[in-house]
Amino acid sequence: MPNVVAFDVYQGEDRTLTVAARNNSNAPMGLTGATISFRVGKNPYRLCDSWPIFTKAGTITDSDDGLFTGAISATDTQYMAGDYSYQAWGTISGQLAGGAGGRVRVRDYIQAGSGWPPEQPAR
Repeated sequence: MPNVVAFDVYQGEDRTLTVAARNNSNAPMGLTGATISFRVGKNPYRLCDSWPIFTKAGTITDSDDGLFTGAISATDTQYMAGDYSYQAWGTISGQLAGGAGGRVRVRDYIQAGSGWPPEQPAR
């Protein structure tokens, strides 16, 4: 089972998430030569939900200890609020090799001054 980690971010926030990839034995997954990908969306097991909302490439920061980062930009979460699932995985020589997953909670953006509430797109 991959590493399970929960994150909180705010709507419209630039955020870099740091994750440790683990293998099925819960040992750090070596990422030498790996390509990291991650995706965020609603529950992939509920057919009424759109999956994924966005997909990104990760950046390996420590290949021996399985550490990588995933950058979420302000535009990725601008109109998202609530709980979402994420999955991250490494690909080494064309083979999937474990990774991480969990929950991303996108908290409502709080803005000081006028202009509240911010305009939301039609759903």
